[in-house]
Amino acid sequence: MKKDILFGICADVHHSGYSDESWRVKKFVSEATERGADFIIQLGDFTSYCDQGREVAAVFNSFEGPRYHVLGNHETERSDKATVMQMLGQTKKYYSFDAGDYHFVVLDTNYEQVGDEYLDYNCRRGFFDNCFIPPEQLSWLEADLAATDKRCFLFMHATGEVGDWRIRNIHEFRSVLWRTNERAGYNKVTMVFSGHDHADAYRFKGGIHYMIVNSMSHKYIGELYTEQSAHAPDVEKDYGELKHVIPYKDPLYAFVRLKPNGLIQIIGKQSEYVGNSPMELHWEHYASPQISYRELWMNGYGEL
Repeated sequence: MKKDILFGICADVHHSGYSDESWRVKKFVSEATERGADFIIQLGDFTSYCDQGREVAAVFNSFEGPRYHVLGNHETERSDKATVMQMLGQTKKYYSFDAGDYHFVVLDTNYEQVGDEYLDYNCRRGFFDNCFIPPEQLSWLEADLAATDKRCFLFMHATGEVGDWRIRNIHEFRSVLWRTNERAGYNKVTMVFSGHDHADAYRFKGGIHYMIVNSMSHKYIGELYTEQSAHAPDVEKDYGELKHVIPYKDPLYAFVRLKPNGLIQIIGKQSEYVGNSPMELHWEHYASPQISYRELWMNGYGEL
């Protein structure tokens, strides 16, 4: 008898020397263990500092089942990818794995295009608004998807199809997914999960579900927050330096259940802002301190 597959997912933890987010990761790992998750995965921007990052990576990797990492742009602010991957215990920039009746693919969106070359992010080169998936990786992706007869779920850092910070070569990426599904005769590529935007967002297009997983720790709103925010004296003591971010009181993460009847359940967490909310600061983009509960269908229908 087929069984459900349950995995824990989080994004944009942003552990650093200014903000210790290890307590959030501990809660995530603890609940994943209690729920008996088949695996856990984080979608990048896990940490900005390799030295401090080793400690929080050890917390994440204390989960006794399989655990997977996606590279984000902030990991390479002060280190090259090889150093970051060694710290995380990650052996490949992009790769795939199976769990139950499903195929999962991890992509690396952290490249910038310089002429005809695609260069790894390395010590701030490229940064967050110049995200590409190189042609070589897209070719690998198409071949990897063709080689499996399982339904496929993708994980990436920069967003695909939904959100403000999508990969720059979105059309080439989308074409790989659509060609795969056209050859299969059904939506073999079923869902794409991403982080990066620090938002709770979803879009259904071309038979594929696209979901942004909100940051585990905060909403980034830049200089606006520095200029207008006002905190109680103990806020930075409890939540770290808050130059450009509004923390979430509780860690945000989700559990995804894939059921044999084709139902995809997103079991998300809700919290509240610490200090002024984005709305109080007249933030004009989407923001909410939650990951919504959703019910989707693998066979190509949108949200219930």
